[in-house]
Amino acid sequence: MNAGVEQIPQAALTNGSGAQQQQHSGNAPTDLSQVLEALQAIYATSSSNDTRRHATEYLEQAKRHPQAPSHGHTLALDRAQPAQLRHYGLTMLEYSIKYSWDDFTEEQGAALRGYVIELAQNISEGDPVYLRNKVAQLWTEIAKRSWGAEWLDMDEQLVSLWTTSLHHQAVVLYILETLSEEVFNREDATAGLRGSELGRACVEIFTPTVVLQEQLPTRDKNLGVRCGDEGWLRRLCDNLDWCLGQDYQNQEAVRTSAVKTMRALRAAMPWIMPKAIAATQVIEAVCKALAVPVVEMQTAAVEALQAIYGRTHLHDDEFVELVCPIFTPGSVSLLREVYNWTLADMNVNDIDDQKYMLCKRLSELANSLGLFIEQKPQSIPEGSDLAGIFGFLYDIIRNPSLIVSIPVLHCWTKLLRSSIVRDSDVVNSMVGGLLETCCARLIRYEALPEDSEDVTLQFLNEDIDTVPERHAFLGNYRRFCADVIEVLVRKTPVEAMTHILAQATNMLQNLYRDQPPFQRHTFTKNSWPVLQVDAQVTVIEAALKGYMKWIQAQGEEAQDNERTRNTLEDSLEQWGRQILQARFEDPEVARKIISLMATLSTKALGDRPGFALTFLEYMLTIRLADDISFPLYSDGVKDLERICSLEMQRLAMKFADDFMDVYDQLETKINEMINDPTTDERQRMAYSAFLFIIIHRCTTLERATQEERMRQMLNRVKDAWRNDEFTQAISSFQSFCGVLGMGQLPEFLSANNFRGVQDWSEQTLPSDGQTLQALILDRSQHLPLRLTKTLLAASTEKLRDGSQAYETAAMLWAEAIPILLPNLLQLVSHAQAFNDIDSNWSNMPVELQQVIRRVLTDRFWQAGISTESRDDFFARVSGSKSTYEGFASTVRGTIRQIRESSYYILYSLTRFRDFFYGIQDLPGPLSQALFGHAGALTAHHLSVLLTVSTHLIEGCPAPLRPQFLPPMIQGLFRELDRKISAEWNEVARQVAGSGDNDNLTDEMKTESILRQLTYSSVSLVAVLLDSRHEFARPDEHGRKDANAPPMCDFILATPSVLEPILLFCNSTIRVRDTRSVVTIVRVMRTLLTRFKEKSPIRDYFCNDILKSAITSLHEPYFVDCQKELASLIAGIIHLDEEIPRSIILSLPGMGDTSRVDRRLTKLRGANRQDERMQRSIVLDLLSSIKGVSIHEQGKIVRPPKNKTRTVMMEQYMSVDQQPAILRGTSPGLAGVADMFGES
Repeated sequence: MNAGVEQIPQAALTNGSGAQQQQHSGNAPTDLSQVLEALQAIYATSSSNDTRRHATEYLEQAKRHPQAPSHGHTLALDRAQPAQLRHYGLTMLEYSIKYSWDDFTEEQGAALRGYVIELAQNISEGDPVYLRNKVAQLWTEIAKRSWGAEWLDMDEQLVSLWTTSLHHQAVVLYILETLSEEVFNREDATAGLRGSELGRACVEIFTPTVVLQEQLPTRDKNLGVRCGDEGWLRRLCDNLDWCLGQDYQNQEAVRTSAVKTMRALRAAMPWIMPKAIAATQVIEAVCKALAVPVVEMQTAAVEALQAIYGRTHLHDDEFVELVCPIFTPGSVSLLREVYNWTLADMNVNDIDDQKYMLCKRLSELANSLGLFIEQKPQSIPEGSDLAGIFGFLYDIIRNPSLIVSIPVLHCWTKLLRSSIVRDSDVVNSMVGGLLETCCARLIRYEALPEDSEDVTLQFLNEDIDTVPERHAFLGNYRRFCADVIEVLVRKTPVEAMTHILAQATNMLQNLYRDQPPFQRHTFTKNSWPVLQVDAQVTVIEAALKGYMKWIQAQGEEAQDNERTRNTLEDSLEQWGRQILQARFEDPEVARKIISLMATLSTKALGDRPGFALTFLEYMLTIRLADDISFPLYSDGVKDLERICSLEMQRLAMKFADDFMDVYDQLETKINEMINDPTTDERQRMAYSAFLFIIIHRCTTLERATQEERMRQMLNRVKDAWRNDEFTQAISSFQSFCGVLGMGQLPEFLSANNFRGVQDWSEQTLPSDGQTLQALILDRSQHLPLRLTKTLLAASTEKLRDGSQAYETAAMLWAEAIPILLPNLLQLVSHAQAFNDIDSNWSNMPVELQQVIRRVLTDRFWQAGISTESRDDFFARVSGSKSTYEGFASTVRGTIRQIRESSYYILYSLTRFRDFFYGIQDLPGPLSQALFGHAGALTAHHLSVLLTVSTHLIEGCPAPLRPQFLPPMIQGLFRELDRKISAEWNEVARQVAGSGDNDNLTDEMKTESILRQLTYSSVSLVAVLLDSRHEFARPDEHGRKDANAPPMCDFILATPSVLEPILLFCNSTIRVRDTRSVVTIVRVMRTLLTRFKEKSPIRDYFCNDILKSAITSLHEPYFVDCQKELASLIAGIIHLDEEIPRSIILSLPGMGDTSRVDRRLTKLRGANRQDERMQRSIVLDLLSSIKGVSIHEQGKIVRPPKNKTRTVMMEQYMSVDQQPAILRGTSPGLAGVADMFGES
């Protein structure tokens, strides 16, 4: 082989033309010496940044040298050279393979292959591992390009290497593993170009001939790629067996070989045919490795098994063949022994990382095995040790580490839904323990103090670093616990419910047993008694859910079930009445009990009005004394009052007829409370709404009487909005400020030198400031917003469109809507204009404008970003009410309240459909009021506006879309595009200009909110342009007309509406938020088929959107969006022959017309349904821009993933992407303007 390589003239293998080669050949020795110098300069600590940069540039250029392949081969083969120089030689070869392969003749390709084969044959034990791996990687790169086509004897060469030595074997194992991963398991663009050929070749060389003949008798037998009959699966199992027969404890090379063999097996398990796994006894071989006391070998064994049992869609015979070996008593016993061994000395203060990792992997494997049982319990073969497997699952769920137990907890939520599993004796014996574990783990661990002695919390803090991931994880864990409780109650309602209620009673009776009695001054929302009550309430709510599902599922044994149901309802009512006799001084405990009783009353005891009346009386009489000297306690009392009034309204909706029977007594009691001077305005309105709901929802009143009494209540709303004095008072921005007591705000801020005070929260507000603060709050209460909001909520909540109560409300509000809308739109407009410094505060000195800006800057807390706890933040805000910061908070809070209350009213009015949307001149003024000053709002406030705009747009009845939607969509997307683009540009500017010492917290909060706004906007686009998203949206009020045409039909047929949306989409392809980019790209791909005909919109896709997609594709940040971006680019290329081609040819380094045309022809000729092939061709076509592979860019910039975390574990911690503040700038590629020659 070597002789053959030497006969090929060196000049035949170059990166350039023959002429260029001759021109440079005389410089070869000089070049080599310069390469060594450049490498030394990069690694030398004394080198300056400039020297390093020049050296790097030189080395990059050297890879493009015409003789780079032969130089690289010579360097890499020469053991006398330093290791880093030999590695650089390999990268020279790599560059030629990746970027020049298509330009090589078949002979040059064969020569390059010969170089790599020679390097693989000549590796030695003394070579560093990274050099050997690099050679193996080059082998794989060539295999992806030519194996099965020009290169047919690769398998023979691999078998030859396999029998040479352990380190040659390691190269083969690397190649086999990488081929499996890149051809089948990962999306690799190069492999994707020849996916079916490579796939067939892999199946051919891995699978024993006998299995192929039996399973694929009609396959192409002339591939000519195979060496020998046994196949690599058999060889790998034999090698593993050989390793286990050696002294693996003391021989590292043998241990390493065993681990790498199992990794190669693991990579093949997801795609190899199950018959091959059974025929070569892979499972038995791997289980033997699991039995050896070497942790890294055991972990590799578990990962290989996980790859087998993570497979789905198996036929029954395949299922039996794979399950049989692992469910034998011996295998189950082995799994349990290894698991118990990992627990033997598990200590949270001294964790053995390797054993702990093995423990986690065993849990994930247990999850997969459990799901196998859940999928086909009837197919589990005789003789399987199911009792042992259930015992294994039961042991793991009780592990003190939640990270270890969550996969199995998740598995139990599914297993218990299978009647075969649920009814088995062994599972029945575990019910008590499962219930006990799940109840105990519903505590809110994130609220426990950091220094808690709780072992579970200590493990959690050890396992999960970031607060948002911890919160997401615990949310999932609690959800699974609640699921298990729900299923167990549904299975045995009487026994489970009796146990749960007894446990709750015992806890409430002993709430302060080991605690000091409740004191107002020590009140906190996360005290231990509160956390206990919270967990217990969650348990009972899950149990009630299970009980309700049991009732819904009553079948043939209805009579017996009815008796059981009555018994249970008696127990629940008796328990509820017992709880209602208690009085809780802690407002947070009382609040949670009230919420639980409301669920009990309206759900489980929905036909027992006697209990509802008792509960109502409890809420009317539970008046905890307020104490403003303790602000946290005082806030807790107010929260309790609010929850009581909300739950009273909820009861009124459910029991309106029963409450009507005692309406006179209720009205007397309510009026007494309304007239109590200590009752605040909010509570007064809530009490009025309670009476309104009873009248509105009851079915026993005569219609005329009902309407008259409701109209009387609604007249208050109409009178307030049509008051001429009020209309005059909000006619201009200046008078609006005056009506709120802010007419002299600039003068007050100047007189009190707000500009000169650094820390506003430390400066006490003078008495005249406190007077002005109280006046602003009082004036805002006199606006008719709260009254309108409260009665609208009472009129619409929990009502389905078309019901009699809905029709009555719609008719009565139809009279009020035209009266309130003009002034409501004025309020919205002024409340947004308040933030518009340029429009309304520009006549002031610049210093005062800065003060106003600061007054309008919100303080907010954000999980995972803010440096203080949530409670500390609220305590700080609450404690600064009488300071300059408190005054600023009152000003911006009042304006925000007006804005958001107005939004809520508009949202509620959409419930009345044509009465609102049908108003002739509404769309223009509404759009102007909502979006005229929207650009002045922060991203946080714009998100709220986006939410109400989404409801306004989605709620529009189909016949009224042409009238209502154009001004709304145009206004909204004009502002979103402007704001989101500007904010992302500002983030980029801050990142580029910031230094290491900057405080990142505010930047991260800003970026996080911007991500949320961007994604919410993108989600609306998906609904507007893709009918699948539109009809997937929940329809909570029964408003959707199933026969209405999709919204997208109207928008796509109305260019004036579509245009601002597409402009927004184009900008969004460039924002640095992966989730938003992926979503918007998918939506745009669905649109392409609608624009096959020549049109300005098609040209916009082929020009502007294509440019944005290419630019994002080639920026390192977007590495996780590349699949979607490449698919979009492929779709656009199919739209038009000329425009995309001319754009691609204009890109730097893309001037080779014949190469581009060959790729475009291949793309157009490829199967359009084969998305992977389409993507691969695009990625291959564009890979040479600026000479840097897209994937290499990704490898440079992508942060290293936590390698100890599997895909399964990631899903349990899924949380919205956290903003990453990158310091400095990435070299990357130039922006759009540079790439497309635009200025």
